[in-house]
Amino acid sequence: MYQSILPTLKPLVFEGKSGLLEVLYKYDDRALFFINEGIIEQIETKRLEGEKAATACTRWASITLTFTEGEQSSYLPAPQVDTNAILSYLEKVYKNLKVINENIPDNNAIYKIDLEKLNKSERLNAEDLKIGLLLDGKTSIEQLLAKSEKSELALLTHICKLILAGVARQTVRKKIMPKKEQDSFIQDLTTLLVSLVGPAGPILLEDCFKSIDSEPGMLAREEISPLLMAIKNELDDTDRAELETWSETYTP
Repeated sequence: MYQSILPTLKPLVFEGKSGLLEVLYKYDDRALFFINEGIIEQIETKRLEGEKAATACTRWASITLTFTEGEQSSYLPAPQVDTNAILSYLEKVYKNLKVINENIPDNNAIYKIDLEKLNKSERLNAEDLKIGLLLDGKTSIEQLLAKSEKSELALLTHICKLILAGVARQTVRKKIMPKKEQDSFIQDLTTLLVSLVGPAGPILLEDCFKSIDSEPGMLAREEISPLLMAIKNELDDTDRAELETWSETYTP
């Protein structure tokens, strides 16, 4: 469940509290809100302070929060930090995260894009399309955070838009076969198909990988049977019988 700072921060401001609000971010950062009688006087992260720190931490979603009332650690007030502006922005973030939480379970989720639908969609902008091309069915949202160079909130927002537009869908995390075993299987299968159908063998294999929504290098053991069945459906009776005999070695 993604969180906003708003539900914790807003009452502290409205009730005129003084103390230290600590926001721990899952991805190696933390923010400190120095609050004096309901006014945010300074915000610091590990690398930033003031307005820049506010801009960064209000875009975090994987957070935990702790408020220590009366805590007055040493800090220099930053006049440019606007309490009302921060609350106003966090109100928007809160509404955004509500929609995100309804559509994305967590940052371990993996999504895959439908390129045909992506190209036809008129509801998406250039940044949505850019993020869409990163959704390869193999990379989790957590892994995409580093690749996309966007804030967590921005990345989640783009992915949510892609989901709602019907061009992105969640894929099930699968256990990929060991590389050596997988390479051996694919090489032997390719050799067999070349002997059965000639130079079209590798093309046939590639098409059948697509038909089971997988690809070489990403094959799970439980996908072997569907892959072989897809190939059999493209062969004549004689070649199908030969493939069935060969496949007994590899079928789980």
